[in-house]
Formats: sequence, structure tokens, C-alpha cells
Amino acid sequence: MITSYSIRRRLLLYTTASTLGLTLLISSLALLSAYEEIEEVYDAQLAHSAKILLQLTEKEIGESENIEISLGTERPDISHHYENKLTFRIWKDDILSTQSVQAEQFGSFSATPGFSNEYVAGDMWRFFVLIDPPSNITIEVAEQLEIRQELILKILASFWLPLFLFVPLLIFIIWWIIGIALKPVYSLSNEINQRESNDFSPINEDQTPKEIHSLIQSMNSMLQRIQASFVREQQFTDNAAHELRTPLAAMKAQAQVLIRKSSHLPEFHEGLNDLHLSIDRATQMIEQLLELARLQSGVTDMHRIDLNTIVEETITDLSPLARRSNVSINLTNHKHCWINGNPHALTIMVKNVIDNAIKFSPQGSEVKVEVYEKDDQVVLAITDQGPGIPDAEKGKIFERFYRVRKSNHFTGSGLGLSIVKWVIDLHQADILMLNNTPGGLRVELTFAQLFK
Repeated sequence: MITSYSIRRRLLLYTTASTLGLTLLISSLALLSAYEEIEEVYDAQLAHSAKILLQLTEKEIGESENIEISLGTERPDISHHYENKLTFRIWKDDILSTQSVQAEQFGSFSATPGFSNEYVAGDMWRFFVLIDPPSNITIEVAEQLEIRQELILKILASFWLPLFLFVPLLIFIIWWIIGIALKPVYSLSNEINQRESNDFSPINEDQTPKEIHSLIQSMNSMLQRIQASFVREQQFTDNAAHELRTPLAAMKAQAQVLIRKSSHLPEFHEGLNDLHLSIDRATQMIEQLLELARLQSGVTDMHRIDLNTIVEETITDLSPLARRSNVSINLTNHKHCWINGNPHALTIMVKNVIDNAIKFSPQGSEVKVEVYEKDDQVVLAITDQGPGIPDAEKGKIFERFYRVRKSNHFTGSGLGLSIVKWVIDLHQADILMLNNTPGGLRVELTFAQLFK
């Protein structure tokens, strides 16, 4: 199963994912570097604090006979919220000289010399122990690791919070830039979509990015091949019209001559009449095949037209056929029922539908043609008094070369209604076939109304 995808969406996804991935990688490296730097700075502060304590207490402890040092009363007015997370202890000759209030929770615990992490009193602490051999004084300073973790989290928050605001803005900018970059592609698509079916002129490369020049060149080459094929098809259609009509006309003339000359030979009448009818059917089939080919390969431009005018002109053209068949045509219409359509295609469609109604109507009957407006739509309805179409065959009558059986005989070429359906689809209209009671067929063709 082949699925389509959006280049813009993919570019947005890949660019955003790459940007976020690189941002995450860079932020992780930055965070790791920051963590190492924070460790270095805090360890340096611990070491520096230990040296200061040694300098401040070394002389006092060395000159005093009393090893214990009194710290005096604490000053709550200059306390800090981190104060309970910093502590120290000082020993002289393995005898505790002094300690901060927070260090009392350590009890008899003592850390190893140098730096170490220890779990004490329910918290993780970072210790630095300094031993001074000349004075035999040991300085122990410690801080909770929570301080460092809190600082790292603040640094991380200061980095990620702006990033969370930056990412949506980045995605919008990428989406906007991609839209600008793809604008020539959208313009090219609109230009191709608005072209007429018979416009094979090359696409201009001047205003397009270099990246799609090869695509445009390929499309121009394809347009040239399609134009050449279109010309060959038109030439074939014209040649076929001449080559096929001429022998059929000669055959019909010869059949008519034979019918007149064999008037005294009744045993040949039925065969010659069947031959004449077969030639007429072949001529009609060829005419409709050529008409369908011209329609499908010809101009299908649309413009504002009055459907009444098309219907009136078609009825005028079919009046001789109706008189020969002893069928009357009754037209009921409202003036100026405007639709958006192709006059040539609509004329062929209306002609085929009314022609069928005349052919299948019994002598002395009436074909009713109505053109009216209904719910912002224009409806063309043709009603005859013929045999109608069985419900089982209504789904097949628009197929090419399918012919409805009438009175145990197949009639028509099987192309008329397929042409009607093609024109209906071209105009995005609807067709509905309803059987009348006690007999006959009603064909309703519905078009979107075009207002002034």
C-alpha cells in the first residue's frame, strides 16, 4: 500500500528532532562540566575553611594549657539558611577542642584524612580533614551534599526553563521558514492545476529554485510527449471520420439501390432491410465513437451559459427526426437557467437523451422536456412514453457498448448513455432515471445553478 507524505511535515520533524537532540547533548555536557566545576569550587572552599580554622586556632591552642576553646554566643541576626548544613570540629592530640553546634550530631564519628563522602546522622556529607603534624591539630570541616545538588538543580532550571520557552518558538520559526522555502513548489502546483486540458506550453523555470529545475525539465519533456500524442490522436480521429464514413455511405447507397431494384422480389426484402438498418447502426456507432473521442481529447473549458438555449437549439435540430417518428416534443422551461458548463459537451448530452426518448417512444406519443430551477439547482427532465428501463439494467446502461434489450432485440450502439455520463461527470452534475406508470422513462439531469 502506497501512502503519501508531507515534505513540510518531515522537514519540520527532522529539523526539530535534530535541534532538540543537539540541544540535549550540549546541555548534558554543559551540566556535567558545571557539576565538576561546582565540586572543585566547593572542595576548594572546604580546604580553604580548614586552613583558616588552623591559622586562627593554632596559636591559641598551642599557648593555652586548656585545650578546649569556647566559641561564645551565636549571633542569630547574621545567620544564613545554609548555616545548618555547614559544620566543623577541631582536635588537639586526639582530644576534641571545639566544634560547631551542628557537629554535635556526629558524636564519635571521625572522617578519614582528605576529602570523603560519608552518610552521617541521616544525611550525606562531604568531609575534608586536615592534619597538621607540627602542632598535632586536626581540622575537620563538612557540608551537606544537598547544597551542591541544590545549586546544580538551580543551574539546570535556569538552563531548561528558557529552553522550554524557546522550543515552541523554534518550531514555529522552522515551520515558517520551511513554508517560505516550499512556496515555489506550491505555486508550481497551483499553476499546473489551473491549466486547461489542452495547454501543453512549457513551464517557466526562471522563478523556481534550482533544486526543482530537473523536475520541471522532466515535466516539460512529458508535456511535449503528451502534446505529440494528442496531435496524433486528433489526426487519427479526423482520418477515421473520413475513411469510415465514405465506405459506409457507399454501402448505404448500394443497399437502397438494391431495395428499389428488388421490389418485385419479396423474398429479399427482409434481408436487405436488415442490411440497411445494420449500416445505419454502424454509422451511428462510428459517429458516437468519434464524438466521444473528440470530447475526451478536446477543449473542456467552462463558462456561464443558459441551459434553456442549449435545449431549445437541440430540439430544433431533432424536430425532423421527431416528425418522421410521429412523436411530438413539448418543451416547458423557465427563461435563463444559468449554469457553468461547456456548450459543445452539453449539446451532445442533451441530443443523446432526447434522441433516445424519440427512438423509444411509440408513434403518436409525446416527449416532454422540462427545464426549471429547484433549490438553487437547474433541472433538465426528459419524459417519454416508451417501454422504460428495467431496474436490473439501470446500473449497467452507462457502460460502453451495453445495449438494453427492447422487444427481444438489442437496440442502439451502446455509446449514447456512456457519453451522457461522461458529460455529467465533467460538469459534476447528477443523473437520475425513473420509470413512469404505466410506462415510459423520466431522465432528470441536475446541475448547480450559477447566479448573476
